[in-house]
Amino acid sequence: MLKKIFCVIFFVCTALTLSGCFGGLEVNDRAFVQLMGLERRDEVYMVSLQIYKSESGSPDPDVSKANSVTVNGSGATISAALSDAELSLGKKLFLGHIKLLVIGEGIENPSDELALFLDGSVSPSCPVAYSDDPQAAVGTLLEDGTFSAEQLLKLMETAASQGKTVYTSVADVASKTGIADSAAALPCIVSDGETIKFRGMTFARKNGTAGFLAEEDVQGVKLLTNAFECGDRITVPVTAGENRATAYITGSKSCLKTEYSEGKLKVYADVCIKIKTEENPFGANEKLIEAAVRESVKDTCISAFSTAVWYNSCDVFDIKKLVRRDCPDFYGEYCKNDEKYLRESVLTVNIVSHE
Repeated sequence: MLKKIFCVIFFVCTALTLSGCFGGLEVNDRAFVQLMGLERRDEVYMVSLQIYKSESGSPDPDVSKANSVTVNGSGATISAALSDAELSLGKKLFLGHIKLLVIGEGIENPSDELALFLDGSVSPSCPVAYSDDPQAAVGTLLEDGTFSAEQLLKLMETAASQGKTVYTSVADVASKTGIADSAAALPCIVSDGETIKFRGMTFARKNGTAGFLAEEDVQGVKLLTNAFECGDRITVPVTAGENRATAYITGSKSCLKTEYSEGKLKVYADVCIKIKTEENPFGANEKLIEAAVRESVKDTCISAFSTAVWYNSCDVFDIKKLVRRDCPDFYGEYCKNDEKYLRESVLTVNIVSHE
């Protein structure tokens, strides 16, 4: 008899545990965050959240209905700002579905502030972008029958594949602005409240964001950082002789190395690209087109390096790591005054093409 009583108690406790009665949260009690904006003004953190509105009690979108709402929160810390947003919603925030994190002004210590999201609540591969107005960016594309977070992600991926912006993750920014003590490239969002475009990039470093690189020069960062992916296509309009033509870079492999000599840090970049001529209405010579593309790519790489390294002292090309590998005897001296050596560095770019 006693054995039967214990069995009954065991099964009742098991049933109660599985039903979620002891602190569990039902799907309808959660707020599934799809987009998050983060900025800091007057020492106050502000979060802007786009929430999936679960009509069906499932985290999967129902594209036949309006599926997103926005909520804002503020506080002395990021956690306090998120708690404020939870209070407005009356639901517990779930950050595991975030598709894009948008940061704005006042994020002065990215390695510390973004590291808060690397506790498992957000995927380390979650992409990060910059906007002058994160709240406006998060509030766009709230249309019936669409899933705006997915739209933004596709817009960014398309722009990145064309070399007009870059793709950077939370883990990349936290690492490069922290332990690596370098800089990360961030895609820039331009929004008018109704539409969004990804144009150009800015630089995130340990003391905040700085500088801007126009979209026509972003391809130089993409190539020099060896970030070309399978399926990417970068458009290169050129003039070959007296004729105009358009070619595409359909493949790229880059290698950078450094050398310290004559009191200067010298950076050598070898970039091997694969070229495909797409439009040649005037019958320009293919060899001339290829040479013009190589020259255009060289100019773009130099322009990207110039803006990032010479003018903004932002090490988006991991030069510090290269110095440690290639010039170990100089590494200690470099770390003492890295910005000076970056500004005075000498760049040599070699572009070759292959079939």
